Amino acid sequence: MLTRPERRQNLRARAVFAFAATSGMVSALLAASVTLLHRGFWETLITCAIAGTGIGAVFGLWLSRRLLGPLRQVTGTAARIASGQLGTRLPDTDDPDLAPTVDAFNAMVDSLQRRIDRERRLVGDVSHELRTPLTTLTTSVEVMSRHADELPERSRRALDLVRAELDHLRRLLDDLLALARAEARLHAADAEPLSVRELLTHTLAELRVPPDLLRVEGEATVLGRKLELERAVVNLLENAQRHGGGVVAVGARRAGTEVIITVDDAGPGIAPEDRERVFERFVTVRRGRRSGTGTGIGLALVAETVAAHGGRVRCGERDGGGARFTVCLPISDATH
Repeated sequence: MLTRPERRQNLRARAVFAFAATSGMVSALLAASVTLLHRGFWETLITCAIAGTGIGAVFGLWLSRRLLGPLRQVTGTAARIASGQLGTRLPDTDDPDLAPTVDAFNAMVDSLQRRIDRERRLVGDVSHELRTPLTTLTTSVEVMSRHADELPERSRRALDLVRAELDHLRRLLDDLLALARAEARLHAADAEPLSVRELLTHTLAELRVPPDLLRVEGEATVLGRKLELERAVVNLLENAQRHGGGVVAVGARRAGTEVIITVDDAGPGIAPEDRERVFERFVTVRRGRRSGTGTGIGLALVAETVAAHGGRVRCGERDGGGARFTVCLPISDATH
């Protein structure tokens, strides 16, 4: 194992040097004051105290900046990792006092990334392998459905139940594959400038949502991947339709360097303690007696997609009742 060459002045040496230099200068000042100032004891003491405090403050400021530099670097790196940049690492250092911390930090992030990569591969592989038998089952059910009139009443009800469960499983697998791709940050180079107005108008038309529910204030362009952002908006709209009593308003407006997209529903709303949990995987929140069952992946996919585009999503309360989902995306430089 290669060892790092020691520097002449490591972190501990900087602190020792600073305190020694401060003490030396204050002592020298005291001796000079006693020699040069032909005044009384108290005048000399006050002068030395004021000058020594000033020298100590200057050296303390310099020392704090030098000592807190590595800490600021760790904080910045941790923040970038938390935002999704899992490939970020602390640079190697030849400071023997900092090297163990840097090595432990980078080893921790490496272990975390390997665990996340294994989880993503597992989800993707399992979802992909299940698609073949699911397709076979779906085809078989479709063949049986063509002859449903020939079946007894109980068999028809059982067939409808199987068909509904297969549709639920198909949507779950599709969402899992999309979530795995979003978490892996695939196709990151395919981003293009997108008009928020056109994106929302097209998505609402695809789901046959009345266009008069859309309110867009001003023009805004975001840099993103069209299919992923469309899917995120579709998931929000479908969530409102299935669990929130229907969509009542969709809005978009500029706010500084961001565009704010809102989706309001007519449901009973979401309890404050559940507004963060709804974006976790496999978490479903019952919002009323007529609330349908979901895959528990849709809103997690929205959160991951928005985060991959440098934005954030949150759940709140709509004025007048119901839930409001808010997506904040950075505006492209082309519209600044």
